[in-house]
Order: sequence, then structure tokens, then C-alpha cells
Amino acid sequence: MLIRLSNWIEFTLVFLVLILVFLYDLMSETLGFLDEFIGLMAFGVLFFYAFIKGRLIFYRKEYYILILLSFIIFLGLASNAYSHIIGHKTNPIAIFADLVNFSKAFVAYFAIRLLSNHFNSNIALEKLSRYTKIIFFILIFIILLDVIFNIYPKAPRYGFNSLELFFKHGSRYAFSFSFIFLVLLPKHYPKKIGFLILILLVGMLSLRVKYFGFVILSLIFIFYGRNLIRIPRAYFIYILLGIAILLFFLFREKIQTFFVFENMEDAWSRAVVTYYSFIIAFDFFPFGTGFGTFSSFYSGFYYSWVYDLYGISNVYGIKRAYWNFVADQYWPMVLGQFGYLGLLAMILVIYNYLTIFLINVKANINNKRYYLFLSSILGLLMLLIDSTSDSIFSQQRAVAMFIYFALVMNTINKQNENFTNK
Repeated sequence: MLIRLSNWIEFTLVFLVLILVFLYDLMSETLGFLDEFIGLMAFGVLFFYAFIKGRLIFYRKEYYILILLSFIIFLGLASNAYSHIIGHKTNPIAIFADLVNFSKAFVAYFAIRLLSNHFNSNIALEKLSRYTKIIFFILIFIILLDVIFNIYPKAPRYGFNSLELFFKHGSRYAFSFSFIFLVLLPKHYPKKIGFLILILLVGMLSLRVKYFGFVILSLIFIFYGRNLIRIPRAYFIYILLGIAILLFFLFREKIQTFFVFENMEDAWSRAVVTYYSFIIAFDFFPFGTGFGTFSSFYSGFYYSWVYDLYGISNVYGIKRAYWNFVADQYWPMVLGQFGYLGLLAMILVIYNYLTIFLINVKANINNKRYYLFLSSILGLLMLLIDSTSDSIFSQQRAVAMFIYFALVMNTINKQNENFTNK
């Protein structure tokens, strides 16, 4: 019975991840709420272990992350309550749905960590690697057909036509190849480094600036990663910041379009949302405006009072009749909805994840599992790069990545690790 349960959990996790990464856009009409459903199930697992079993067993820094996320959720709900008191009402459904949307990736991570004793994460990762490799070759075949017969729409970029296949956007195409690279990195490096570079090159056909940044980071880390990992953590963080600044200058003309506008009539929604997130965080200090109110999907779906209050409801992409670009970024949503305290807490969440992965990379620097944890670091950096112009941490792609992160963390030998039992 235990073996059957283990096999079922392993199959389900691998199946869900593959759907979220490769089939979600193709079947969005039927699978559009799959990631939210996973989030709700994950909340159920977390509550069961916390209140029925009465204990949560995590690493100390994971416990810090859980506290920080709980603090952000508290800030969001407190912000909704405060806004309601001063006369700004948010649809309760928008509040609940946005809370789930914001939390789903992180809660999925903790749920899989809690369930780690009921299945074999090494087997799940092996299956994920095997099926991902098959999918890569299937995608190569589809790309060849697309190039020959022009099956899918293409967008002109830099004088070429970018590929997106059956994905809704070129950035989602790029993400799929980033994911393939990350999952296959631990299995095929260094024996098949040419194959890994081929994966990166195929992803570059998306012609997305963010993906170019990910490729540069990946090449730096697969060739010079061990030298970087050996340096003290503080210096490692400084180097990452230095690389980020370098990438900013390389692609600054494209990046600046996300933050600069001259007038509302010609303004791009991303620049407007970014600009007003700082104003909102100041006006509603220290809380923000709360869940479902600003730069999130449900703030557009249940059109938020914030856009009318600040007179930006006529901006293209933020209009009541066409709000499709409202949730086009992540950090303005964090700042606007949860204020400066929420932004700081979210930065600390990411920092603690990075620290966890870095500690395990250092601990395994002389064995094959080094590449497993290196893929987690690169995966987190990839999400950070994407989050500059995409709300990726609250999308299905983040759910898939954090499930992968949890599977990687589950492979650690618990007998040799320091746990915090709370």
C-alpha cells in the first residue's frame, strides 16, 4: 500500500509539473485554474500538518520564509481591512483569489516538503528528467515543422521572427527551454555539455532579452560556478548584484521602457504601474492597498478602486474595458498591495531561498549533487530575471519551479541536517 501511494504521488507530481510547463497554455480553457487548485490543496496539506498533526518540520531558513510569507499575508489582509474602513471596498472574492494566487507557488513548496516521507523525490526527479528529455526532442520536431510550414504565429524582433509555438507568448516558450535546461543539467553535465548548450540555443529563438540574461548567467555558472561558490556568501551576493548591473547596462534601452513615460496618453502600462506603486506605498504606508487591488490579475478581473482613485483607468492595458496588462509585472504588485514592509519581507523570502540553495551547493561542491542544487540557484535567478517584466512568481510557471525546488530539497539526507521543529 505504501509503495502504491509513493508511486502515485511521484507520478502525480511529475505529471502536474509537465502540464504546468508545457501544456498549460495549449489547454488554458480547461486548465486555467490548475495552479490555483494546486495552491488550495497545498494549503490543505499545510493546515493538516500544522493543526491536526501539530508539527511542522523544516530547515531553520525555511521556517524564516514561512514566517515572512505569513507576515506578508497578514499585511495584505490588514491593508484590505484598513482600506475598507476608509471607504474603499474590495470584492471579497478578489481578496481570497488573489491571496491564493500570490501564495500558491510557495505553499506548494512547503506542502511537498511536508509530504517528503511519503514518496521518493530522487525517483520523481529521475522521471521528470526522463520525460523532459523526450519532450525536448518533440519540441525540436515541432520547431522544424513550424519553420518549414509556418504553423504558429511569429513576432518580429531585432530583424528576425521570434518563435513561440503553441505557447501564448515568446517568454513562455523561453521558460519551457529554461526549465528543460535546469532539469537536465544535473544529469548531463559535464559529459553532454554540448547537448545542454543546444537546449539554451533553441530557447534563444524566442529572442527575449530576459532569456539572453538567463543564458549568460547559466554559462557563467556552469563554467565558473565552483570558483564563485567557494567565495564567502556576502561576496557571492555582491557578485550577483554586479552581474545584474552588467546585464542592466547591456539591455538598458529595453529595460528603461518599463519605467519611463512622458504623459498618460502615450504611457505604457508597465511604466505607469511601476511609477504609481511607489506613490501608493507612500500614501497607504505602512500597509499598501491589500489583496486584489493593484497590479494583480484579480485586481483587473474584479476591477479595483485603486485605478480610478489614482486616475490611471484610462491608460492602455489598465482600462476597465481592457485591463490585460495590469498584471504584467511582479514587484509593483508587491509594493502597491503590501507596502514597503511587504516588499522588504518578499526580498528576504527570496534571499533565504537563495541562501538555502547556496548552503547545499557548497556542501556538495565535490560530488554530482552539486549540479542538482546549482540548477535550483539558476532556477531562482531565472524567476528573478523574469519578474522584472512579468508576474511570474504568481503564475503557474512559478508553481512548477517551486515544486522542482522542493523535490531537490527533499533529496537531502535528513540525518545529517539541522532541522527546526515548530
